[in-house]
Amino acid sequence: MIRGKLLYAALIVVLVLFFVLYRGNLSFELLIFGLAFPVLLWLMLLRLRHATKIALFHSKEPILKGQIYQWTVQVRNSSFLSTAHAQLTLEFRNSLNNKPTELTLNLPVLAHNTQRLRLAFHAVTCGMMQIKVKQLVIYDPLRLFHRTIKLSLHDTIVIMPVPSALLPEEWPPVPQPDADTNEYSKTKAGDDPSEIFDLHTYREGDLVSRIHWKLSSKLDTLMVKEYSLPLSAGCLLLTDYRHISRLSDSALRVDAMCSAVSAAAAQLSEQNNAFAMTSYHPAHGIHASEMFTSLADAAQWLRHMVKQMPVTPEEYPAFLEAVRDYLSESHPYERILIFTPKLDDALTELLLSLPNTERLTVFAVISAQDPDPTEHAGSELRVIPVLMQEPVHPVYEPVREEDEPDFDLEELVEGGAEP
Repeated sequence: MIRGKLLYAALIVVLVLFFVLYRGNLSFELLIFGLAFPVLLWLMLLRLRHATKIALFHSKEPILKGQIYQWTVQVRNSSFLSTAHAQLTLEFRNSLNNKPTELTLNLPVLAHNTQRLRLAFHAVTCGMMQIKVKQLVIYDPLRLFHRTIKLSLHDTIVIMPVPSALLPEEWPPVPQPDADTNEYSKTKAGDDPSEIFDLHTYREGDLVSRIHWKLSSKLDTLMVKEYSLPLSAGCLLLTDYRHISRLSDSALRVDAMCSAVSAAAAQLSEQNNAFAMTSYHPAHGIHASEMFTSLADAAQWLRHMVKQMPVTPEEYPAFLEAVRDYLSESHPYERILIFTPKLDDALTELLLSLPNTERLTVFAVISAQDPDPTEHAGSELRVIPVLMQEPVHPVYEPVREEDEPDFDLEELVEGGAEP
């Protein structure tokens, strides 16, 4: 831009010399045109600035880690003016590392046209992927002047973890006919006569004691009762959702922990084991969900976990105190599964001080350089390592559409874009 101004200033000097040395109307007219042309460019730039509108949309949710997702930036120009020089500035950040990354795109702004820039990504980690469109700077054709359109367009996409962690833990079978519980399976029959799961017509081998005589007399056919399967006290999945340090692998560790939580929920669901999950709020402490028996039922709670901001190192002592208070209370859970991005001394000391440590199983994320996490726990605490995946660089690929798209924008923004 400075180079353009210097060249135009040199042109004005030449026109002044031409006016002095050449007598006639042509030199005067050229000088007037040279002086007036920047004013015309400035007025055109003002008009173009007010005629340009920016909007932001995103692709449908939910998005699993590793899947391609996209944001669409729409640039609409309703005037007859255009420019080949414009710069769009965007900022991205993921909630697991909260480190902003700025991106500047060069694009033209065409007359009476709507352009859409598709910014395609895949995520390295799960979490809340946030975008902010900060400004659009437009230049006149000679790059003498520029006008900045200040923007504050925000949008967020939830990136869900993939249950890829291999968990060696095998939970005991769920059926416990003598268990004191009010929860019964909705998908499998059992042997608890206090609750009827279903009815079917008599088949050879059915027990006579299970025949529903009253209903059979009404239907004039033998109907047999299927008893319900009582659910055990279930498991509690407690997540140590925090930044372990300022190191670069903190986000990867939290992501590996979230993958382990998803894998555990999927495994418990397959075995028809009931489980609950926890969340933490600085003002309210630890809160547990209702009991889930399927991964589909727990999907919203998993989403809620991912949408949380990780606890910072400064807030970690308060978080540990909330965990201590919650786990010190009496809970009916058969076992408590604790997921942590790193098993450190503070967490180990807390867990060993709790009553009934035999119910605790800790899933600790480790890297190839980490020592054996069981060294912290000793023999009183069961620790299962979860290997952290190697970092993968994100993919970014902008695609420009200069004409009207062949897709429906209403369908594109379904799921909640908030320009």
